[in-house]
Amino acid sequence: MTSNAAIPPLPLEHCRFAVVDVETTGTKAPPAGGGRILEVAVAILEGGTVHLAFHALLDPGISITPWVTRLTGITDALVAGRQRFADVVFDLGRTLEGAVFVAHNARFDWGFLAAECAAVGVPGPGGKPVCTVRLTRRLVPELRHRSLDDLASFFGVDNAARHRAFGDALATAYILRSLLWRARERGVETLEELRELHDRPRHRLPISIPS
Repeated sequence: MTSNAAIPPLPLEHCRFAVVDVETTGTKAPPAGGGRILEVAVAILEGGTVHLAFHALLDPGISITPWVTRLTGITDALVAGRQRFADVVFDLGRTLEGAVFVAHNARFDWGFLAAECAAVGVPGPGGKPVCTVRLTRRLVPELRHRSLDDLASFFGVDNAARHRAFGDALATAYILRSLLWRARERGVETLEELRELHDRPRHRLPISIPS
């Protein structure tokens, strides 16, 4: 029997946010490019607390270019013989299940995960992603530069492992926590209201702050 009762709005304090970061061999995922995931991490923000829930350093099956090694410190020798994406995809899926997918520049991380999932024949991430870059435009309009480093500096978030998936996922989760505090100050109380704010066209900004 199906119920016609409306599903009540989900309060932000009851949400489980899965904050994802990937490091890759290139800037474009298949089919547009040949980039593969080198490292993936998920930090969970729930009830105001943050923890690293998933981390995997992967053998991408292709050589790592020198510029990626300079950026991340990840070398061919470091990933040789490591698990492939297919070996970790189900554990990753369990970590993401039932959570709101969040990333900094979410289109990038979402696109790579979707491509890797398609390559091994499993469904990609579900739901609709939330992007901390987009949220920052709406909640911190005075901040003109919105790189992860810029936001970490603005919100006082330390990142001891920049350009590593686990470091960037944790830093983004703490940034998200600060953005959610700002959203609540503006009267945003539910996930539905947060998504409406996230998707709001830029011509409707700025948001008025209650006195």
